[in-house]
Amino acid sequence: MDSQPKPQFVESALKECCSADCSSCPTFPAPFRRIGDSSYCRFSQLLFAAGEGVTFPADRTVRILFILSGSLRIERNADTVRLATSKQCVCLARNESFVATAQDAETRVVVLSLILRVEFCGQDLLDPNVEYGSEIPVEELPMLSMHPFIEQLLSSCFLLPQISDCVRYHRMKASELFMLIKLLYTPTEHAYFFQTMIQPRDNFRVFVCNNYDKAQSVAELAALAGMSLSVFKRRFAEHFNDSVYHWMQQQKARKILADIRDGEDSTKALMGKYGFRHYTQFSRFCKNYLQATPAQLIHSVGKR
Repeated sequence: MDSQPKPQFVESALKECCSADCSSCPTFPAPFRRIGDSSYCRFSQLLFAAGEGVTFPADRTVRILFILSGSLRIERNADTVRLATSKQCVCLARNESFVATAQDAETRVVVLSLILRVEFCGQDLLDPNVEYGSEIPVEELPMLSMHPFIEQLLSSCFLLPQISDCVRYHRMKASELFMLIKLLYTPTEHAYFFQTMIQPRDNFRVFVCNNYDKAQSVAELAALAGMSLSVFKRRFAEHFNDSVYHWMQQQKARKILADIRDGEDSTKALMGKYGFRHYTQFSRFCKNYLQATPAQLIHSVGKR
């Protein structure tokens, strides 16, 4: 497969091609007209042959890739690689550079680029008030299967050249897309797919669940949230009814137990993975949070 550097992704220019006065529009009343007014959103369609691709720059734009046909190999900083196949969509985080390379001929992709998020009737379509569960996989390139209704919407976006470069048209299509996403996917899937977009002000609980393993300490997690340590601890207690330290230790214990159940039987490997320098320290941790020593845990799982 061709490994030549991929050209930079460039969006086409859009224009306000509608001259109508929307202040008293009977078709789209005021709440609908506000959709996307504060958001930058652009749809682009890309067609690649095998080996062709594009580089998405590190900027403040979030990009969602919808693979309508073929497949894309997506790399982040040459260390994270995922294959997005036909009828899948993947969310690329802001301030990160990504390289996408087509693996098949006739790879067709629709890209939605947006800053902030689309609002509907003054409320974020992702609904920050929903209390998501804590079982949210953390991934640098979250991916979902594309619902046929969404594929149908995206396939029709560029059928009318007269309005396909109109800013308002793109905003309306983005709003329609987000309404379908909200309807067709579960709150947990929303939290998973848009995890890089969710900030503490949107949903504190989801932010913590998506970011706690990126921090080595409570202070680091508070810094990720952009809060002082005291404010973060207070907000955490309100949402989790627990201390941050105890909760983070419990999550670490759950992961250790999951690794053992998945077949990991080396205490040295577990210590290295979870930052324990001494066996006594690791053993004490397991006794406190899993009610058994590492050897006992490994032995009990091995007998099953």
